[in-house]
Amino acid sequence: MSAYASNAILSKSRAMYGKRLTESDYKKLLSCGSVPEVLTYLKGNSKYAPLMSKLSEKTVRRRDLEAVLRQKLFQDYESLCRYEITVGEDFARYTVMKAEIGQIIHYLIMLSSGEPHKFYSTLPKYFLRISSVNFTAMAGAQTYDEFLSVIRKSDYYKLLEPFRPKKGEKLNLADIENTLYNNMFGKVYEIIEKTSGEEKKALQDMFDTNIDLRNFTRIFRLKKYYKLEPDEIKKHLLPFGSLNERQISELCSANDTKELFALMKQTAPGKVISKLDYTFIFEIPRRALYEESYKSMYFSVNPSVVLVAFYNLEEAEINNIINIIEGVRYKADTEKIRKLLIYK
Repeated sequence: MSAYASNAILSKSRAMYGKRLTESDYKKLLSCGSVPEVLTYLKGNSKYAPLMSKLSEKTVRRRDLEAVLRQKLFQDYESLCRYEITVGEDFARYTVMKAEIGQIIHYLIMLSSGEPHKFYSTLPKYFLRISSVNFTAMAGAQTYDEFLSVIRKSDYYKLLEPFRPKKGEKLNLADIENTLYNNMFGKVYEIIEKTSGEEKKALQDMFDTNIDLRNFTRIFRLKKYYKLEPDEIKKHLLPFGSLNERQISELCSANDTKELFALMKQTAPGKVISKLDYTFIFEIPRRALYEESYKSMYFSVNPSVVLVAFYNLEEAEINNIINIIEGVRYKADTEKIRKLLIYK
C-alpha cells in the first residue's frame, strides 16, 4: 500500500504539473485588455475551466478570480496529500497556515493604515470552512481588540495578544510578521523531524535555502533602506536556515550592499544567486525555490519532497496569474509584468 501511495503521488503530481501554463499562455494572458478577458482565456484552459465556469465576465471582480485560483491550489494539493499518510496531512496544515498568515498580515496593514474596512479576504469559501480563523468576521473588526476577539479560538491568539498596542502606539507590524513566520517555520521543521534519510535531507535543504535567501534579502532591505545597526537587523531575521551565527554576523555587519553580496556568495546558499535570472532583489528567494522545486518534481523519489515541490510550483503559477490580473486592471506596462513571472 505504501509503495502504491508513493507511486501515485509521484505520477499524479507530475501529470498535474504537466498541465501548467506555457509561455504561449502567458503571452496571451499578458495581451488581455481587461479582467473579463483574462477570465475568458482561463475558461478556455482545461486546467482552470471547471472552476472558472462558475464566474461571469459581466460581473467578475479581481478578488473573485483570485479566490477561485487559490481554491484550485488548495484542492489540488489536498487531493495529493491523501496519498501520503506519513507527513501529507502535516504539510497540508502548513499550506493552510501560510495562507492564514498572509491574510492576517494583510488585515493588520489595513488596520494600521486606518482603513480596516478595506480588508477583504481573497481566500475561497472552501478554504474558510477548514480554517481556524473567521476571516469574514475579521473584515468587520475595527480595532486590534476586536481583531483579537475574532482570532481568540485560534492558535494565533496567544502569539498576537502580546502585541496589543497601548493608547497612541502604532502596531509593530515587523515583529508581528516575524512572530507569525517563526511559529510557522518552527512547525515545518517539526514535520521534517518526522522523516529520515534522503527525504529529511532534501526537505531540510529546500527550506534552509529558502530561509537563508529570505534572511539575505531582509538584511539587504534593512541595511539599504532603513540603515539599521547589525544587532537590530539580527532581531528581524528568521532563526532557521543553514547559515551559522558567524556568517549571519558578517552579513549584518557588511559595510554596504556590494560587500553584502560578496559575503553571501561565499556561502553555500549564496552560490545559488549567481545561477538565477532575476530583475529585483526581492525575487531571489522565490526564484531559487522555484528552481529547486522544479528539479525535485522530476528527479526526487520521495513523496513528501514532491508534495512540497508541487505546492511551490503551483503557487508560483497562481501568483503569476494574479500579477497579470493586477497589471491588466491597473494598465501596467506589459514588460514589467512579464519580468515578475516565474515559469519554465
